[in-house]
Amino acid sequence: MWGVLLYLHVLSAILMGIYLVLPFLVGRVDKLQSGASKVGFLSVLFTTNRVGQFALILAFLTGGYMVGKGSYTVVWMILAVVLFLALAALTGIMGKRMRLAVGEPSGNSVAAQLGSIKTLALINGIVFFLIITLMKFPTLFG
Repeated sequence: MWGVLLYLHVLSAILMGIYLVLPFLVGRVDKLQSGASKVGFLSVLFTTNRVGQFALILAFLTGGYMVGKGSYTVVWMILAVVLFLALAALTGIMGKRMRLAVGEPSGNSVAAQLGSIKTLALINGIVFFLIITLMKFPTLFG
């Protein structure tokens, strides 16, 4: 059972790796010429964000079970939960901004939402990096 949960946990972390690349991909939206191509590219990024959100839920559930079976400090557990909840909230906000941006097929609303999408993508990348660091080095935090 432990091996299956660890496999699912690592697989979900790999799927969430999109948050490390997303700031660079969102930065490319400005380079596209037409509004329809911007909407199409943002639609793909919206779908990858949704996959990352489902992977985040899977990682939270499998990690919660594994923490219950391991011996981690309270500080580490609090940091892990706070960072996971922060990433969940920020990816949800970013997803809403993406949904608003792709709402018009002409691409007129992309420019209005792109600044906040870029900022949120960068913050999500930083938070995910902190999560990976926390998971890799649990003894540093407690």
